[in-house]
Amino acid sequence: MTALQLAMLSGATITAGLVMLVAGLVPAPTHLKDAIGRLQPRITLDTLSMGEKADSEVRLGRWAERHLPAIIWGTAPEKDLALLGRTKATFYGSKLISGILGLLVVPVISVATMLLGLPIPIAVPVLGSLGFAAIMWFLPNNELRDQAAKAREEFSYALVAFVEMVALERLSGATVPEALLRAADTGDSWVFQRLATVLRRTHYTGQNPWDALADMGHHYDLPDLVDLADIMRLAGADGTRIYSSLRARGAAMRNATLNQQISRANAAGERIAIPVTLLVLVLAITLVVPAVLRMI
Repeated sequence: MTALQLAMLSGATITAGLVMLVAGLVPAPTHLKDAIGRLQPRITLDTLSMGEKADSEVRLGRWAERHLPAIIWGTAPEKDLALLGRTKATFYGSKLISGILGLLVVPVISVATMLLGLPIPIAVPVLGSLGFAAIMWFLPNNELRDQAAKAREEFSYALVAFVEMVALERLSGATVPEALLRAADTGDSWVFQRLATVLRRTHYTGQNPWDALADMGHHYDLPDLVDLADIMRLAGADGTRIYSSLRARGAAMRNATLNQQISRANAAGERIAIPVTLLVLVLAITLVVPAVLRMI
């Protein structure tokens, strides 16, 4: 390669790099769907996995939703998915991946066992893989149910504080929409953020804030939020003074939360009693058996 050719190749390489650099700095045109999606409430939970998972799982779920028969999915827990900010595609993708893993685990173990020289009947890996795949298929359902239960419990905890803040705002003379929005702006958790987003949206849609909260409660299966919306509807429609009603509702929610925690603590204590009893029994046998043998 001559010096001229080398210089031309170097110049072309540098030019291509500069073109790629400039092209990467130029902002790409925004799709209308993406722009509208940024206006939707973003879901951020600290203790739960709330967002979309890997793109491969979403694509797999979309493909399965389009091509596989709907009878194999059953009824999707739409309220739980909406509360956790997940889509059906993500849920179906997780079920499909879990089922495939369950279908492959037993054959892999069987092959490894056969390589070690231990013969296994063909019915064992076949039936075992089908049974384990069925168990793994329903595992995402249980995981989703547990996550949704934790999210609703966390929502109830935050809603108690929200009710108290709304009562204080009403006591200071704020209107119902102002009291709700100011109370929602006082917190920075995902519950307060979602409440604030729903309430701000009512300024543009013209919907009453208590109706928006009621729709949110029905959509996410949150009866406490529906009850709060009914109380605020009385104040907004009839001008009823609801400070005492809000304080009473907050006290009732706190008592329900306390009773739930006490029941959970009692259940945990009962579960702990079983291994402690077994440990004491083993210790007693260890101490008594040598003495009995020596006597015999």
